[in-house]
Amino acid sequence: MTTRSPFDAAARRLRALAHPVRLRILARLAEGECCASEATTCAGISQPNASQHLRALREAGYIAGQRQGTRICYRIADARTADFVKNLLKG
Repeated sequence: MTTRSPFDAAARRLRALAHPVRLRILARLAEGECCASEATTCAGISQPNASQHLRALREAGYIAGQRQGTRICYRIADARTADFVKNLLKG
């Protein structure tokens, strides 16, 4: 039987941050909600690549998405994440 510790969960969440594109997306979302197409533009990547990064951030619990017609708009799920990213990028 495998027991997952809080350290394992924290390490999984931190791995989701360990990519420059994901940090760029989070930095953009720290400014306010945006749709997937805008995340593609701000990160300078293709739509399929953006989808993969958005999925990783969503699965880690950093962002939440809401469908608006044919688009999905994302926001940071927890204000602490926005603060963390802003502070991380200051240094």
